[in-house]
Amino acid sequence: MVEAATPAAETKSRSSWEWTVYLPIIFIVGWWLYDLQFQWRALIEYQYGWIVVLLACYLIWERWSTIPLDDRPVSVWLCSLFVLIGTPFVLVAELYKQAIANTPAASFCLSVGCAFYLLANLLYLHGWKTVRHFLFPFALICLAVPLPGIIWNPVVLGLQRMVTFFNVETLNLLGIPALQQANVIRLPNCVVGVDEACSGVRSLQSSVMAGLFIGNLIFKRVGSQILFLIAGIGLALAGNFLRSFYLTITAHRHGIEALKSFHDTAGWSIFIFSAAGLIVMAWLVNKLEKFSLRAS
Repeated sequence: MVEAATPAAETKSRSSWEWTVYLPIIFIVGWWLYDLQFQWRALIEYQYGWIVVLLACYLIWERWSTIPLDDRPVSVWLCSLFVLIGTPFVLVAELYKQAIANTPAASFCLSVGCAFYLLANLLYLHGWKTVRHFLFPFALICLAVPLPGIIWNPVVLGLQRMVTFFNVETLNLLGIPALQQANVIRLPNCVVGVDEACSGVRSLQSSVMAGLFIGNLIFKRVGSQILFLIAGIGLALAGNFLRSFYLTITAHRHGIEALKSFHDTAGWSIFIFSAAGLIVMAWLVNKLEKFSLRAS
């Protein structure tokens, strides 16, 4: 005699298979990260990619127990539209990688397509409230997406020229003759070039990552998070200026050969300066937020 399954048994069996609805999301994220890791290994500016993923995973885990309920029906046609929008990006990226090379531009294009795929799946499964709930962790991962050269090169070049300009102006104020030629500083006894590594783009990337993660983790108000992010960017720019200015002064006083001895020391000093500055700024912004909450 065959006994009918009890409702409790049916519920238990059904719950054990509920995770399978997330298989498309798991596949998309795995595919996306598999592609990005090639860029993280090839480009020194994006070697922090796995750190970003770990931070995003922590934020997703923290939000998982508070997934909001959204009973509003979501149109299947809208989800299908997002899939259709993302498909050309994915096809172009994969065809370009197979035919030419796996470039940052191809990974950027694939990332756009994967973002639309993830949006469609989350929207179909849980609705807009859940999409907004997990929007920040997935946006954080985008910091590890390599920018195509058409965007990256002007940013780096702009930072190089800005650092060079402030160095030359400060040197002239101190009575040291200096002349700017693009991203090169001409001194009386030597020439100092501000290359991509000295532009501050890496410290800027790290500060943006830390500012977004710590701000979202500690502060309750969006205004406090934005203030902390701006402070982190300011610290990164100021620290890089101090580092490049110190090296320029060293080259002026001791010659260009002396830079090899002081280069790494200056880099680590600015790293400590930025980390300590972020800790102090987090304390100050936290105090300011608590005072604002008490006043309101």
